Amino acid sequence: MKLWLLHPLAVHFPVALLLMGFALHARALWKGGGEWTAPAARWLLWLGTAGAWTALGLGLLAEKTAPHVPSAWQVLAEHEALAWWTCGVFTGVSLAVLRWPRWAAGLWVVGLAFLISTAQHGGELVYEHNMGTKASEE
Repeated sequence: MKLWLLHPLAVHFPVALLLMGFALHARALWKGGGEWTAPAARWLLWLGTAGAWTALGLGLLAEKTAPHVPSAWQVLAEHEALAWWTCGVFTGVSLAVLRWPRWAAGLWVVGLAFLISTAQHGGELVYEHNMGTKASEE
């Protein structure tokens, strides 16, 4: 099985989990929302962070095995660096949310900015450079 083919599947989970987790975390901080909201937000954060690390690992594998497109190398390097920053920031948020939930919300926003930028670079690799597609093999 070509595990690198799971990278496009894996990247969508952290995006969904971390965005929804932030929405619940913000609601818990500013509007209340019941006793279930804060724990649900933490679980979404933790699952999303684990998913981000999984996507990064699969992406590193894809980088070594997928067909490469020379015109995409700069975008690929930026995508990889942003992915490391995304995982690092969300690891920090995962720890901070237990002790400093209000401070963690600000860090979470920084993480989401990295996440969205990482996703944008990934989309550019696929849709503008055909990275990892049959067109890149031609």
